[in-house]
Amino acid sequence: MALQQTLTVFEALDSAYVNGERVKQLFAGYEDISVTVKQVTGVKGSTDFIHVLIPGTEGKSSGGTAPTFGIVGRLGGIGARPSRIGLVSDADGAIAAVAAALKLADMQLKGDRLKGDVVVTTHICPDAPTRPHEPVDFMDSPVDIVEMNRHFTYGEGRLYFAGQ
Repeated sequence: MALQQTLTVFEALDSAYVNGERVKQLFAGYEDISVTVKQVTGVKGSTDFIHVLIPGTEGKSSGGTAPTFGIVGRLGGIGARPSRIGLVSDADGAIAAVAAALKLADMQLKGDRLKGDVVVTTHICPDAPTRPHEPVDFMDSPVDIVEMNRHFTYGEGRLYFAGQ
């Protein structure tokens, strides 16, 4: 169970100032975990894409052959500031993805490692645009779907989604 990690990530993301670097800091104490952050700007704003690599004991990142598992936290944004304050429902994708990565990193620290690599990716946007809709506006994304998919790929160019 990853309740502690979920609460940690929820609190970290619940900020108008959160960005990819702040999320990267959550993994600072885990030596084997690789985290990259890339800010991408679109017509409607920018977002920080985050890739977390949790290496497996027999994973491809270390020359092994074990399959790679991927988790994608897909969303419009974690906030819709200034039109809405606080976290929005779309934040659940980022929270779940980053919490899973944090749990796997903690497991490794305690000696429990998976055979294959795990790649976790999401994006952080505390001020995503919205689209008018009654009774409540819809979340939108600062970058288009083609750009989004480009940053949610790994390995053989395959998209990985939780639950597949």
